[in-house]
Amino acid sequence: MPRRFFRQVSDNYRPKGEQPWYLRPFQALLAHPTFFSVSRRSVCGALWVGLFIGLLPLPGQTIIAPLLALLLRVNLPVAIVSVWVTNPLTMLPIFYFEYQLGCLILDLPLQVQPLDINLSWDWLARELQDKWRPLLLGSFITATLTASIAYVTVSVVWRTLVTIRYRKRRASSPRALRDQPL
Repeated sequence: MPRRFFRQVSDNYRPKGEQPWYLRPFQALLAHPTFFSVSRRSVCGALWVGLFIGLLPLPGQTIIAPLLALLLRVNLPVAIVSVWVTNPLTMLPIFYFEYQLGCLILDLPLQVQPLDINLSWDWLARELQDKWRPLLLGSFITATLTASIAYVTVSVVWRTLVTIRYRKRRASSPRALRDQPL
């Protein structure tokens, strides 16, 4: 079951024929079968990479995740898709939770003020001056735990489904039917 799902996701992103101009320098790299393989190691590793990078407050997450996936030789499409756990709708609640977690661990008072947004570099620098330490600590802890739990969960579910399928196939084989007592 998981293999079929991830194969469909991977096949949708598999390079076919002529590459766009911006992918031509990476054509030999993208032709490597590891980056589109649907194995437990490759998919679980890609999920870990995507969730870890996605939960960190970094600019360019969609660029960092594929580069890390290429470096670690895991499934590229799964890493790209899983980084979008922090999309524009979920980003604010996730980062606020991570900030609260960082304040709790660092034993800092939670600074809740009315949000006066003035989108400028001065406003951003002033706001992040006091909040970057708890945000980064909470983000790193949350990203590590969430990505690791997802890795283990998908790995265990994958292994369990493969074992069930193997036992079912073995039980229905002609040899197994012949060896049953009457």
